[in-house]
Amino acid sequence: MSKSLEELRWSHFHEQLGQKLCAAYIAQQQGIALDSALKKVAVPVGDLWLVMAEFARKSCAENGDVGDLAVPFQR
Repeated sequence: MSKSLEELRWSHFHEQLGQKLCAAYIAQQQGIALDSALKKVAVPVGDLWLVMAEFARKSCAENGDVGDLAVPFQR
């Protein structure tokens, strides 16, 4: 991990991504909508979700997946 836990705690990006990852996990486990799960996420999120956010960020950056997200869906 390239960032320290303290840096992750101060990062607004990691805080939001951690909240969304946590909400996605809750929604999947409880079988509820993502919007409902977002209401259940504590703010600030725990260190686990901040670390998971950093892993997700690094994985997308290394694999080039970030560019694919900018392309609009076409049929």
